Parts: sequence; structure tokens; C-alpha cells
Amino acid sequence: MTRKIQMGVVNLVVWSAIMLAGTLSASQALHAQAYQVIHHFASAVDGSQPNGLTRDVAGNMYGTTNRGGSSDDGTVFKLDATTHVLSVLHTFTDIPDGASPYAPVVVDSAGNIYGTTIRGGANFLGAVFKIDSTGEETILHSFNRTDGTEPTGLIRDPAGNLYGTAVASANGGGVVFRINTLGTGRTLYQFSGSPDGWEPVGLARDSAGNLYGTTLFGGAYDNGSVFKLARNGNETVVHSFTGPADGAWPSAEPVLDSVGNVYGTTLVGGDFNKGTVFKIDSAGNFSVMHSFNGRDGDGPQAGLVLDSAGNLYGNTSQGGFYDFGVVFKIDASGHETVLHSFAGGSGTDGATPVGTLLLTPDGTIFGSTIFGGFNGDGVLFKLKP
Repeated sequence: MTRKIQMGVVNLVVWSAIMLAGTLSASQALHAQAYQVIHHFASAVDGSQPNGLTRDVAGNMYGTTNRGGSSDDGTVFKLDATTHVLSVLHTFTDIPDGASPYAPVVVDSAGNIYGTTIRGGANFLGAVFKIDSTGEETILHSFNRTDGTEPTGLIRDPAGNLYGTAVASANGGGVVFRINTLGTGRTLYQFSGSPDGWEPVGLARDSAGNLYGTTLFGGAYDNGSVFKLARNGNETVVHSFTGPADGAWPSAEPVLDSVGNVYGTTLVGGDFNKGTVFKIDSAGNFSVMHSFNGRDGDGPQAGLVLDSAGNLYGNTSQGGFYDFGVVFKIDASGHETVLHSFAGGSGTDGATPVGTLLLTPDGTIFGSTIFGGFNGDGVLFKLKP
């Protein structure tokens, strides 16, 4: 299962890594000054192992933790835009409520929050939930294996329909699904493994309504794929990863720019087998923009965010100065800059960022780590490059 594989990689690194001795270089010290932890999680109080953040029109941020809370089944939280004070909106309690949300949420203009859990629900196979502006939670859909298990993150179209992926299904390959505004679910595509992919892990949508996504495994070489699902339901494999040169195991949703280029990350592969950032242009040509070498990052598990100048921002779960992960920037020419190396074991910093970053209009980056902080339960941070 996708998250078990990913968390296994993460745990091995986090708990075996040793803090490197020495002092920060001048550039690292400058980056450290721009970095600030804005919340330290405490498992039983507000959750543990936070995922990525989502922002509403007022600037408030929302997210999930995949563990912690009173039942240790995860939480949904809100971070106030002005004070950065965190409040818990919902604590999951497994069946029939849901458990272990591993993905960010989406928020509509009315303040309703939508998300997924990989466990729990009526059948213990995961659920799609809604939390309204009053804090009331509703399960919109409980998965039943035929229509998928272990759903990942959601995206929302202008009409209010929700789209997502589930990493497994009755045939083992996973699905792309849609839930309409009435809460009715429908399977849009079911993966077979080869040559189309296996274990889809996230989606992006273009202006014409086509869906793009990645699969962790499968494809022609069983190293994962990038796919396109047209509005009429036709699926096309845009790229099958051969590994290691072009990368392998893309473990997060892609991001699209305004001219149809697709960008993403792979967990491993590349020149040093520590992961890549890739680009597929609008004509379908694939290129590796960056191969991580360990010092500048290792094992990106999150997707990328794109600014108006064409710069990409992301994080890696390992590598960097202390081997607890980095936040990086890649410009349009493919040049990479490490913006922050996580110190992890120091206690005050975070460790192991695996959630996609949030980039605000003023250029501030917000993100999360699943470990580190005062309590070891992860942190929320902000960074102004």
C-alpha cells in the first residue's frame, strides 16, 4: 500500500539518522533566519504527523494529521490567518467516522471542508468526509473495495464536484473517482497495473477538465506512470518511468502550468537514485529537471507548487545538511536552491516533510513536517525566501 511503503522509507531514515556536527554556513544561516516554526503538535491534544495545508479566501489555513487526537485516529485543524493559533475542528474515531487522513483538505467558498481518510468509514476501507462551516462532519462516501480503498487527496472543479484517487481496488490497480454535489460517487477509471499504472496517488485538473495524475507503480516498466484522463473517460499514459535514469515511483500529484506543461517528483531514481523533479511539456516530451544528490535533498514524497514566474517549490523527506529533509526551489532553467535544511533532532525544528507546500500570493511558503518539534509529533512552518 502506498502510504505504508512511504512511511516505511521515512521511518527508517528518521530513526536511524544521526545529527551531523558542525555549524551552518553563511547561506544556511541566512535561510535559517527566514524559517520559522509556527506550531508544534502534541499528539493527544491536536494531532500528530500533519499533512499539507490549504488556504481559504481569508487566509486561514486548514489541514489534517494522520494520527493523534483523543482516539489517535487523526484530526482536522484550522490555523488562524492572523494569530497562527491552531484549533481542532474534528477528531476522527474510526468506524463509521473515518481514520488516518493522509492528505490535505479542500475548502469551498462557503467554508465547507472536504477530505479523505485511508481507514475507517462504514467498511473500514476509507472515506470521503465533509465538515461544514459549523463544524458538523458528514461522511459523503465510504469505500467498499469494488470502488476503491485508501483514497488519497481530493481536487474540486468549479461546479463543486470532487475528484480523487484510491490506491487499491477489487482488481488491485486502484481507481479515479468522482463525487458529485449530491454526494453520489462514481468510478471514472480503474487501473489494471500494466501498461496504465498501479496505485494512483493524486490528481491535477486542467482548464478543459482533463485530469492528470501519477501512479506509484505499474506502467510499462513497473516504475510508475504519469497519466491523462480525458473528460470522455479515455485514459492515456503520458510517460512510463523506466528507472533509474528518468526516475521511479512518483508518489505525489503533478502540477500543471498555464501552457500545459506537467511537473512532478519521483521518490527514487535519477543520477544518484535519490529522486528527481521532472517536466513533461505540452507536446509530451519528458525531461529530468533535477536529480537529487543527497546534499541537496533525497526522496521527495510531496508534489510541487508553482509561482507566477515559473519557479517550482517542494520538499524532500530526507537529505540536506542534517539528513532530515529540505525545502527547495527550482527555477525555470532547472537550477536548484536549498531554502532550508531541517535539523530534526534539535527539537525546535521539524523533520521529514512529506506534504505538498502552500505558497501564498506574497511569496511566503507554508508547510509541515511529520516528525520533529518540541514533542516529536511534527510542526507547521513558514519560510520567506
